[in-house]
Amino acid sequence: MKSVFSTKEFNKYKFKNHIIFICDHANNTIAKRYKNLGLSRRNIDSHIAYDIGAKMLSIELAKKLGQTYFLSNFSRLIIDPNRREIDEELIVSNSFGIEIPGNRSITLREKQKRVKDFYKPYHSNLEKIVKNKLQKFREIFLISIHSFTKKSQNFNRGIEVGLLWNKNMNLLLRIQQRLKEQRILFGRNFPYSGFHYNYTLDKLNETFSMDNISIEIRNDLICSEKGIKKYVMIFANIFKEFLND
Repeated sequence: MKSVFSTKEFNKYKFKNHIIFICDHANNTIAKRYKNLGLSRRNIDSHIAYDIGAKMLSIELAKKLGQTYFLSNFSRLIIDPNRREIDEELIVSNSFGIEIPGNRSITLREKQKRVKDFYKPYHSNLEKIVKNKLQKFREIFLISIHSFTKKSQNFNRGIEVGLLWNKNMNLLLRIQQRLKEQRILFGRNFPYSGFHYNYTLDKLNETFSMDNISIEIRNDLICSEKGIKKYVMIFANIFKEFLND
């Protein structure tokens, strides 16, 4: 499998600013040579392999607003592009209590091959997209779209939306105010901390220094066309304010 990027741009709108919707965990695709990493189809279609609903939400938001989306085309079980190369969770052997046979006792050579084939092309191509947009627009906003699981053996999460931020709070403050007005239950740096799980945005921010945020939506709320449509409308109404600031 060629590990590059999936992206599409819509130029029918004229805005001063631009949004790039990034979806690190868009797909559950595993190349044939990995033999599904020894997993069942049920596991590959579950949240351990990708962020359910995040891909379509990213695409539909981009279409609605005339912006850009950038998607992974490989499962995070192959390698997680939202982790540092030195992180233990870069290639996991267990996820939510499910063993990943194909990742157990992985060799250094195989790890380096996945970094070369999947991880580095992903970040390199994303950086090229950002550079290109910086030449055309006054300001670029980076919005990373993820989804999280409501219920597991160890937790039952009630919030609808998580806003993950690190050093830059500019988008956080604006978005949380709009969510409050719509009475949407959200958490800040919940269910994960943006100080530890925002690698893709942090990496880009080190190079380009731009406003960014990671948005996590509970996956049972965006697992259907109706649910995706609802949250596209919610966030499109928020994000459109950014485009002509």
